[in-house]
Amino acid sequence: MKRIGKDVPVSGLNRRSKIILLFFAFLIVLASVAWGSSSVYGASQDEPAYTPTPTSTPGLVVYGVVRYLNGSGVENVNIYRSYAGYQGVLIATTDETGFYQSDFYYIPGDEMVTVWAEKPGLVFEPEFYYWRHYYSYQMKKCNFQAHLPWVYYFPLVSLQ
Repeated sequence: MKRIGKDVPVSGLNRRSKIILLFFAFLIVLASVAWGSSSVYGASQDEPAYTPTPTSTPGLVVYGVVRYLNGSGVENVNIYRSYAGYQGVLIATTDETGFYQSDFYYIPGDEMVTVWAEKPGLVFEPEFYYWRHYYSYQMKKCNFQAHLPWVYYFPLVSLQ
């Protein structure tokens, strides 16, 4: 085998070294392509700015129906949403059929979400929905069933 200098054979590199060298060459090519297409060069172009759509932006839309036990819709029920450690906020109110849908709410990452329904004089089942929202776009269905609160009256017996 021919040698260049004292200790370096002509074949020079073993298989592992060749793979590492090829990997770094690939990284250099990627970096140069990224540099060439960076925003510095594209800033002067007259292209419309990208505006994220709800399906490409992480966040949440809550929707569902609130019904009585007989199946009819409950009107004017307030639907609230809260994130872990925050107060609840009103996100929707049901229509005459009991349907509601919130606006889109941006959520930048993972978040614990709670949704519940309120209307004076009614009790709702389930009491609330609680889940972990991951970094994504989500449409969450939360249906509630409404009924009057169960009140138990115990008769008073008086002895004379």
